[in-house]
Parts: sequence; structure tokens; C-alpha cells
Amino acid sequence: MKPALLACLLCGLFAHQANAQVYTGISAEGSVVLSSNEDDTANTLLIEAEKVAVVPPTVLPEEPKFLSEVPAGFLPFIQEASATYQIPSALIHAVILVESNYNPRAYSPKGAQGLMQLMPATAKRFGNSNSWDPRQNILTGSKYLRWLLDYFGDDLELTIAAYNAGEGAVMQAGRKIPKFSETERYVPRVMSIYNKNKRLT
Repeated sequence: MKPALLACLLCGLFAHQANAQVYTGISAEGSVVLSSNEDDTANTLLIEAEKVAVVPPTVLPEEPKFLSEVPAGFLPFIQEASATYQIPSALIHAVILVESNYNPRAYSPKGAQGLMQLMPATAKRFGNSNSWDPRQNILTGSKYLRWLLDYFGDDLELTIAAYNAGEGAVMQAGRKIPKFSETERYVPRVMSIYNKNKRLT
């Protein structure tokens, strides 16, 4: 048998075998026989291949389902902020929804600006030069959330309260949710949206 033909036959045989022994022999008609199983004709071991581990394909995690409700233009910024500051995208989404309902031009009577309603002093403190820019706003608001989570030892309710009322107000209240009517309404609203969407991640 020609070497090239033998090589082709071996390749075809191995293509379907993860653990292949190749036996050879001569048939009664004088033909070369190749087989993956030893029998009366193919009884000479030609090749013994090592067992090949079959690695299952990598399964990528599904995109959190609630993110399909996020306006498309803002979704990349939420994903970037979540990865950069290691906070759940569900938390960023919940804060934006309560703060501005995804209105990048939202402006409060107290002067808070944009999607995550950043006060100018807070924006400056965390390096934001333009709170009307959606990407900057989301990244800065998320950076502040990360800082608050670290400051309050990952206590989510205190972090959310501080995002609304300021960390100073939470500390003055004895590390509790301040008795401000707005904050007392704000915390459960954000927590409700966060917990609902966290289950969809």
C-alpha cells in the first residue's frame, strides 16, 4: 500500500476515535486490512494511541435577563462599570432606575445631574468632569457605590442610604438609615428592584 494512501486511511480512522488502537493484517484476497478492533484478519497491532481527554465546550454565562430592559445605548456603560468596580450590574440598574428612570438629562431641585443623579461635589470628588455624559455618569456613580460598599463593609442597605443621603448622614445616625422620609422610601425601592433582578442573573 502506498504511504500516502495509508496516511489517509489512518487519518480517517483516527477522526472518529478518541482512544484508538489500529490493527493490520492481510485479507484472504491479499488486501491490507486496517481496523480499530482486533480480529482474525487484522491481528497485528500497528498503532496504539493514548486516550485523548474530551474537553466539553466552554459555556459562557448568559447575559442577565433584566439587562434586556436597559436602553441599548447605556448597556455597555453598565457592563463596563460593573466589571471595573466589581459591583453587580443589577445594583447599578436599580440605582439608575430609581434616580432618573434612564433620563440622562435628569436634573433635581437640589442640583443632582444625569442618570445616577450625581451632585457636582460628588462628581468632582470621584473625577467626573461632565455628569451629562452617560458613560462618565455611570462610571462615576458606580465608583461612588464601590467606595460606599467598602466604607460600610458591604452593607448594601447602608450603602444605598448613603448614596441618597450622604455617608455623613448615615454615620451621624449611628451607622443606620437616617430618619429622612426620602431616604426611608429610597432604600426599599432600590433594594426591591435589585433583589428582583439579582434573581434573574
